[in-house]
Amino acid sequence: MSDTPLVPTPLYGLRTWTVVGESGAERLAGPHQRVTWPPGGAWLEATCAQSSGHQPPTHGCGCGLHAWHPSRHSARRVLACRREIPGIAEASGAIEVHEDGFRAERARPYALVLAPGRNASLVRRLAEAYGAQVVEADGADAMLALCRARGLGLGESIVAQLLGPVTAEESRRVRRDRARAEALRLVAAVAVVALLVIAGLQLATDPPGGRVLHGRTGEIHTHSR
Repeated sequence: MSDTPLVPTPLYGLRTWTVVGESGAERLAGPHQRVTWPPGGAWLEATCAQSSGHQPPTHGCGCGLHAWHPSRHSARRVLACRREIPGIAEASGAIEVHEDGFRAERARPYALVLAPGRNASLVRRLAEAYGAQVVEADGADAMLALCRARGLGLGESIVAQLLGPVTAEESRRVRRDRARAEALRLVAAVAVVALLVIAGLQLATDPPGGRVLHGRTGEIHTHSR
């Protein structure tokens, strides 16, 4: 039995794209690997940058085309990327479902979101080039309501049923560990900055003369004028 939940396709999820190309001939690209998505309603077929020996998405690998399940958190996330185009991706083929989103074998832009303060002309040009819809949303709640009204994406209860309690708990544990690691890295960085500031203040206020510092290698004699 496969560990990957099977879901009917197409499946819809939230994501963002960067814009590449000259003005008037812009194209959408992935924000990380910068792969250009084909226009005209064509599907982008996923490839694995780590290995050519398997077809994305493969369990245990990060390959595949990513999107988030529609939720208030994911809607805020895509709308917060001011230099990227938020939208809804339509995915097909093999799909691996995770608690917060999915990885798909192929995908294409289904709709581009026109939010307040965005370049409306650019969004409409891109939507026309990709055969995608333009939907207006003034915030995360409006974007989520649009997805629910059209039946786009998987709800939390459906995702929980697909994953089962063990897989869902494992996903939560991974997120907690990742958040804890990020917090520890932040604390360490702040501590290093604080030590550098303190060391700088001490050097600036030290009186002239010799000093003895104690380090791992023993005593270190310094002399300042």
